[in-house]
Amino acid sequence: MPIAEIRVAKQDWADFRAVNLRRAPAVIREFIRWYLRRPGAKLPQRPSPEEIEKALATANEAEGPAERGPQSE
Repeated sequence: MPIAEIRVAKQDWADFRAVNLRRAPAVIREFIRWYLRRPGAKLPQRPSPEEIEKALATANEAEGPAERGPQSE
């Protein structure tokens, strides 16, 4: 598969990776296939707010104290 670059806000990508871990690229590919209405493609399941909060808290603990801006959906 060729590599394609997209621009995503640094904090959004960091949070997305924290929530999805190694599955982040696969989630993006699944979304694109769904968006293009490819046969059999399904919209990736979104994590619950609690799952997101837990993943971000875990990632923040691993990083140590850091300045984070406001988060939005």
